[in-house]
Amino acid sequence: MNCKLCSALFQEFLDNSLSEELIVEVQNHVRACSKCRVSLRTYTVTVTLSRKVDPPCCVSRETLDRLRKIIRENFSKSRGAVV
Repeated sequence: MNCKLCSALFQEFLDNSLSEELIVEVQNHVRACSKCRVSLRTYTVTVTLSRKVDPPCCVSRETLDRLRKIIRENFSKSRGAVV
């Protein structure tokens, strides 16, 4: 496991949607790599805080759904064949 792959798996790691084997690999890498350990903590805090924020009042539910879809699609494309 390298840093690039590890960071690409952060979201699935937090969602608990990785295979047991990948979970162990991410955990082992994060234990050994201080850079990834800090990145995962930062990522976790960011995701946690962003889930607590109410959407802006001027953005419709449909717009938010479209934005989320675009972000998911672009995130998947940016990872390529990583997972």
